[in-house]
Amino acid sequence: MSAAPGGASYGYGAPHFDDALELLLARLWARAKELKYVLLFVVAGTILLGVAVTLLQTPQYNASARIEISRIDAGSDASEDLRFDMQMRDRQYYETQYELLRSRFLAERVADAENFAQDPDFREAFGLDEGNVSPRAAANRIRSTITIQPIEDSNLVDIVSTSPSAEVSARIANAWAEQFLAANYEKRFGDTQLARDRLENQLAELRVALEDSEARLAQYANENQIVVLNEAATETGGQQARQETLSTSQLSALNQALIAATLRRVEARSALDAERAANDIDSAAALRSRRAEAEAQLANLRTTLGPGNPRVQALEAEIESLDRSIGSEGGIMNSARQAAYERALREESELRERFNAARGAYLDEQNLGTEYGILRREVDTNRELYDALLQRYTQLGVGEGGSNNMTLIEQAEPPGAPSGPSLTRNLMIALIVAGVLSLAIIYLADFFDRSLRHISQVRQQLGLQVLGAIPHAQSSDVLAELEDPKSQLTEAYASTRTSMLSALPDNARRVVMFTSTRPAEGKTVSSLAMARSLERVGKKVVLIDLDMRRAGLSRLLGVTAKVKGMSEYLSGSSSEPNILHLEEHGIDFLPSGSLPSDSGDLLARGGLGQLLTDLEARYDYIIIDSPPVLGLADAVEIGHLAGGVIYAMQANETSIYAIRNALARLRQPGVQIIGALVTKVDHRNDEYGYGSEYGYGYSYEPREA
Repeated sequence: MSAAPGGASYGYGAPHFDDALELLLARLWARAKELKYVLLFVVAGTILLGVAVTLLQTPQYNASARIEISRIDAGSDASEDLRFDMQMRDRQYYETQYELLRSRFLAERVADAENFAQDPDFREAFGLDEGNVSPRAAANRIRSTITIQPIEDSNLVDIVSTSPSAEVSARIANAWAEQFLAANYEKRFGDTQLARDRLENQLAELRVALEDSEARLAQYANENQIVVLNEAATETGGQQARQETLSTSQLSALNQALIAATLRRVEARSALDAERAANDIDSAAALRSRRAEAEAQLANLRTTLGPGNPRVQALEAEIESLDRSIGSEGGIMNSARQAAYERALREESELRERFNAARGAYLDEQNLGTEYGILRREVDTNRELYDALLQRYTQLGVGEGGSNNMTLIEQAEPPGAPSGPSLTRNLMIALIVAGVLSLAIIYLADFFDRSLRHISQVRQQLGLQVLGAIPHAQSSDVLAELEDPKSQLTEAYASTRTSMLSALPDNARRVVMFTSTRPAEGKTVSSLAMARSLERVGKKVVLIDLDMRRAGLSRLLGVTAKVKGMSEYLSGSSSEPNILHLEEHGIDFLPSGSLPSDSGDLLARGGLGQLLTDLEARYDYIIIDSPPVLGLADAVEIGHLAGGVIYAMQANETSIYAIRNALARLRQPGVQIIGALVTKVDHRNDEYGYGSEYGYGYSYEPREA
């Protein structure tokens, strides 16, 4: 067998696992093979659970409505900087819209618009009680059914509703899309609509005020018999002209008729006077001239001052006096012209009376017109305000026709078949869960099981070089297997012998002690096998059983406790050590002897050191089987006297923590641990790396003669 110093690698074609990740994976794979039945149960259980969940789940229906969300156009006249800025904000804008589509606010709008809280189909679909469902609860349930799915590389968004009812899913998806579009429109044009609402309220109030003021004006006019012939006109400068009433119209007409009658009378008088002129004497002519002037003056005064004025009455008296004078002077006038004159005079008098009556009525109406004017101005003010608000309302209506930048592309239709549960999807989920659980079980089992599983643990976690890996004995007769030079057990110890000889320091004592963490880890068999292996290469070896409490090596070799041994020698009851020669093994053996009361005290007396010194002069190597480390001080006492300590540890059984604690006790000044020996490795598989790094499968084949 070949060997590399330092215990680097042993066996033929043995690969190296120096990479930590590779070692970890190898260890986990080995753990998985060890737990294969547990893992198969986990996989089968999760698959059955996935099938059961699929069968027990309520069928779900997906209904999808599609909308388009367009970016708000900046306009053709927008600057390049503005367009660039808007393009940079596109992503933020769309992400905002997606979040608004998922908002509680929209869910509450949908619940209110469709009255889902009182809808029997909605309650039945979700299994809600027949009693009143709060709008908030309905909104939360609706929101839980909605999934927003933006379509990649487009402005389109699918609104998907999933519920136990195909019809309810379609209703929710369509209502969700409609309410989102409506909310966006209100957000864009909400100020205009708010202004229109306010104007509508103000118009309604002004309409009532205008109707009330018009009614009071009409009532006042009827009660006071005020008849308006035409509406007021607006004069230059914004002042209103006086309204024309019936009395005003009558007074104006009578005034015009009176002026005309006066002119006719004056003309008749002039004709009469002209006829008389030829016969009149100078004095009569002068009287007539004076009378004509007085007549004209009287007409003007009557028009301006009225008939009751003192000046008018004085002028009338003067005219009568002149008439008497003219009559006495002029004689008899022409009867025809006289009659015409008298007729004109009567008409003038009648018109004057009527004019005076109309003027009195007009003056009375003027007194009533003050209150009428106040009422009239109130009507006009209310009408002007109403007309101005109505014009503003009309303008807002024209400007309200803006377009929504979001459009409903496709309404949701009730699906014909359920979209879930999906057996394939649930099985995939079950397999994923099974994989995760399996990995967790493997990892946790490896984490909590801190036993020795891999050669790398000895080097990395314990800081020891591995001298060899000893396979598990193939039979219960270990001695017979060690007698066979072709057995794997013999080959393994031969390889370990080479590593041990290389690991021993040149100036160290040729005293090798075998110990372990606890009993039954293979140290006793290993000490015997090492002694036999050294004997095979021509070394003179003595084997000492210093495990005086158990005497395992003595029992293995068939030496009873009646045979004197180390306990008698160390206690002083025997002056010479009882060294037995085992002919069948080719070695000398010093048994443990009888069971002492305290082996620690015997070892502390100092006789062992002198014994080992004496034996070194007679033997090439001294092999010692010592007690385990934990709980005992024997191994530490013996270790100080040995040239090297080989620490045996059982594969797959001994805890790393226990080994570490034992080594901490053993690692004291003067104790030289030269390496570790991994025992009872199962070579029927290579789960833990022992078979791969320490392979002893090179067997002897028969040859032809």
